[in-house]
Amino acid sequence: MDLLLHLRGFTAVADEMSVSEAALELGVDQPLLSRRLRALERELGVELLDRSRRQIALTPAGHALLPRARHLVDQADHLLRSVRRHEREPFVVAVPPGCDPAPLSRLVALLEEEGVDVRLASATTDVPESAAWLVEACDPDAATWVTPLGAATAPGTAQGPVSLSALRPRRGGERTQVLALPRDLDDPAGRLRRLADRAGVGPATLRAAPHRLAVAEALAGRGTLVCARHEAVTYGLSWSPFIDPVPRGHRLVEQAPVPGPLAAGPVREQALALLGEGLGAPEKERG
Repeated sequence: MDLLLHLRGFTAVADEMSVSEAALELGVDQPLLSRRLRALERELGVELLDRSRRQIALTPAGHALLPRARHLVDQADHLLRSVRRHEREPFVVAVPPGCDPAPLSRLVALLEEEGVDVRLASATTDVPESAAWLVEACDPDAATWVTPLGAATAPGTAQGPVSLSALRPRRGGERTQVLALPRDLDDPAGRLRRLADRAGVGPATLRAAPHRLAVAEALAGRGTLVCARHEAVTYGLSWSPFIDPVPRGHRLVEQAPVPGPLAAGPVREQALALLGEGLGAPEKERG
C-alpha cells in the first residue's frame, strides 16, 4: 500500500468533510478514494471516519491521526519541490551589454511568476552553452528587433533630429571625434561604417571606444557618441535621433527545450516585448 497516497486522500477528506469534494480536489474518482480510505483503515486497524451520520465526521482515531498525516504529506511535498528545484535547469537568457535594466527586471519577474527559473547572462562574456535564449547582433534587415541610433552629447546640448552628415569635420573648424561602441562598428555587414562614409564621416573621425570611455568623452564635451536613446538616458547625456535611420539589429536564437509558457501565447509575447524594450526597439518592433 502506498501509505503517502492514502494519507493524502485522508487529509483531503478531513479538509472537505466530504469524500466527493475531496475526490474532485484530488482529481480522482470518488469510488477510488473511498477504497483508499477503507484500505488505510484496514492497514491501521482503526476507523478514521464516522459514516453513520448524514455528514461524515472524524472518529477519535481520525482526529489523532490527522496532524501526523498532515506533517508527513507536507514533508513529502517539500522534499519533492526541493529535488525538482535542484535538478531543474535554469532558463538562461543571454543579452548584450547596454540593455536597459528596468525592462529586464520586469522580464525576470514575469518568468518567475510563471514558475520559470530564469538566469540572465551576458551575450558577449559569460554566455553558457545551455543558453535557451540568446539575443545576438545581426544585420538589421534580418533582425527580430531594430533599434534606432542617434547622437549623444554633453548634458544640455540636445537639438532636434540631426543628420549623420552633421557630424563630419568642418573645414577650418575644430575636429570633434565621433565615437561608437565596438559592437556597432565591428558588425560583419559594416552598416554603420558604410553610412558614415556616405555622410562624409570617415575613419579618421569615427572610431570605436569601450562603452564607459565613450560615455566619459561625451560627458566631457570632447566627442559625440553614436548610441541608442536608452543608453544616453542612463548616463544623463542629451540624445538626438538621426534624420536618416541608422539602425542596430538583434535577433533571438532559441534553443530547445523551452518552458511551456514561453513556447507560444501571451507570456511569450510579453517576454519578447520586454526584451525589445530593453534593447531600445520601438514598441511596434517588440513582439
